[in-house]
Amino acid sequence: MNSNIKIAGTSPQIYARIGGVLYLIIIAAGIFGEFFVRGKLIVSGDTTVNNIMNSQLLWRTGIASDLIMHVCDLPLMLIFYVLLRPVNKNLALLALLFTMIQTAVFVATIFNLFTPLILLGHLCNFNAFDSHKLPSLINLSIKFASSAFVFALYFFGFSFFFI
Repeated sequence: MNSNIKIAGTSPQIYARIGGVLYLIIIAAGIFGEFFVRGKLIVSGDTTVNNIMNSQLLWRTGIASDLIMHVCDLPLMLIFYVLLRPVNKNLALLALLFTMIQTAVFVATIFNLFTPLILLGHLCNFNAFDSHKLPSLINLSIKFASSAFVFALYFFGFSFFFI
């Protein structure tokens, strides 16, 4: 019973500091994935395919950094809700819902980043299409991931409208 009282009485400053650390992790993981992985490997046409094929570990590390970023979103959502609930419970809940959708779309977007690895790893039936179309398919999956990322940012923006 004492532990419940202690948890309920946790200072908002502690939540805010934890949230700040989570944001730093999110920012660092996002910068790494976007600038040091995709910014380095995604160029034009066939060159992107060759870059990913020759740097599959780096590409996978970029995907892992994206996952870390979105895993950190979850406790951050809870922190925002706990901190904002006393101000307006309904708006805090609405912000939480928008952020949950944002994170779900971001995570679903990551599946598109696996497509180049699947295609390059010959895990699909290459007899179904011309091998010259491989770069186009890979670039299409990357562009789709990029478009879905932008779509998720709309929910991110709406969540901050209510915070």
